[in-house]
Order: sequence, then structure tokens, then C-alpha cells
Amino acid sequence: MKNSITYGGITVAPGEKASGFATVPGTDFKFPVTVINGKEDGKTFLATAGIHGAEYPGIISMVELSKEIDPKDVSGAIVLVHCVNMSGFEERQTYVVPADPERKNLNRLFPGNANGTLADKICAYISDEFAGRSDFHVDCHSGDMVEDLEACVICCAPKLSENNAAANEVAKCLSFEWRMNSGGRTECYNSSSIDKNVPSLLFERGCRGTWSREEVDAYKADLLTVAKCLKILPGETAVNPNQKFFTRHEWTEAGATGLCYMFCKVGDDIKEGQKIAEITDMFGNLLETVNAKFDGHVVITTSTLAMKKGDDLITYGEIEK
Repeated sequence: MKNSITYGGITVAPGEKASGFATVPGTDFKFPVTVINGKEDGKTFLATAGIHGAEYPGIISMVELSKEIDPKDVSGAIVLVHCVNMSGFEERQTYVVPADPERKNLNRLFPGNANGTLADKICAYISDEFAGRSDFHVDCHSGDMVEDLEACVICCAPKLSENNAAANEVAKCLSFEWRMNSGGRTECYNSSSIDKNVPSLLFERGCRGTWSREEVDAYKADLLTVAKCLKILPGETAVNPNQKFFTRHEWTEAGATGLCYMFCKVGDDIKEGQKIAEITDMFGNLLETVNAKFDGHVVITTSTLAMKKGDDLITYGEIEK
């Protein structure tokens, strides 16, 4: 007989669901979670949102799915973390955790440190209590308040071929037009694969600190498709014939702090050697020129004039022939 399950201190009997706040150990920091425990055995699907508190489509999707999914349709379990960075959400801050004394960016800290500052502790708790106890993880992002982007799905670290293959097969069935592999290390979803051996995906949809009904509905549909691929929810899935894959991509960070001028936009096709950005100081003196490293398609760019060294500037990829 199937047992009750507990995530974040929320215990749920088979065929039931419950919502509440999980408290990060050693702190008074809380974030909202819904645990849906199916009547039958199966895999556990974790979906997280709000690692960055101003990335709204994923957050709203979690809130709505927590109401809409019937546990009687579930085989296994679905765990929805509505918004990890509640401090950033409430204070309407870009990327950082305002409640952390060092205002750290959660997506640069995984798998975290239970003995670190608040942000480190949050990451360790997500990694150990949630990601490490799941069979598949999707982390939902947007462009926060500082980026433009085209919706894309990014698969877990390619060096872990088994996890990458599993995640890619699921990603091929999603509605995203663009798919790529990641080479990242400290991000929430990549850490799930690298540190916890859990296949994972990053969803990027929405930008500039806004949300639309179309974006939320697309997010929800793709999350439900993942659950169907895992046989957690009933229903058939099929490969998206219109999805395009980047055989390689460039995720460029700014090499200087100053004023950022972009010479291309999201959706553009660019050529190798093409000037795509410049950074100047506050007196207009050139600090950095960024040129395209290869022919590609632009999916993410900064949308702000202000730029700090090390911040994300542009992402573009080479389309598979």
C-alpha cells in the first residue's frame, strides 16, 4: 500500500494534496510548497519557481497548478515550490535575496551550504530536501526585470550523458521553439543533475518583470507534459516537430562595468565577427566591444543600460542543420 510522504514538513496521505510553508532549517525563512501524493506508486516530479523573485510566469503557474491538479490522477508525486526567493519577491528585487546579509544570488550558490549565510542555507535545503528526493526536476525562470528573451528550454549538464539524454527526450516533447544543452555548474537545475544525479531542465519564458496569460498557460501545459512523459499523469506525448536545437551556444558575460549598448535584439540572426554590444564608462569612453563568435540566433539579451562586470549580456546559439 502506498505511504504518506513528507516534503518541507508537509505530510500528505495517498490520494491527497496539501499546501503550506516550508521553513529553512536554522532560520525563520519560509517559502510556499504544494505536495500532491498520488494514489498509485510512481516517480516524483519536482518543479520550482521564484529562484529569482521577479520572474513571474513560473510562480503563477505553480499557484494555479497546485489548485488544478487532482491527486486522484497522479501516480507517484508532484512537488511544487511556488516561490523559493520570497524575500526577493516581496521586495521586488532583481536576482538577489534581500534578506541575506550579503544579498547573494541563489542561482550562483547551488548545491548550497547549510553552514553559510541565509542564501546558502536556502540552496542547501532545496538541494537536499527537495531536489535530492525527486526523480526529475524542472526549474522555472524568466528574464527577471533586466532581460529580453525568446522562450527556450535548457537541458542539464551535458557531461552527465545519462541525465542529459533523459532530460533531452522530455524536452523534445515541449512547446518551446528553442532547445539547448547547458555547461553551467552552480544553477539550481544543473546542481540537481550534477550533485543529486537527477535529470533536470531549465525553463525560460517571460521577461522584463512582466507576465501574460499566454505565458502562464504555456508554462502550465509544458509542466503537465513533463508529468505525462514521466507517467505521473495520464496522457500521450509526442515530439515537437517545430523545435530547433542549438548545437552550441554562447552565454556572454559583461567584461566591464558601465553603460551597455546593444547592437542586436532577441530574435535576430547574427554573423560571426558582427559587433553585438559595447560597454562604455560614464564619460562615454569605450571599455569593451563584444563581437559574435559564430553565426547564430539570439535568444536572450540584457534590456538595461546599466551593466556590471560579470552580469549576463547576451545568449545566442548555432542552429542544428
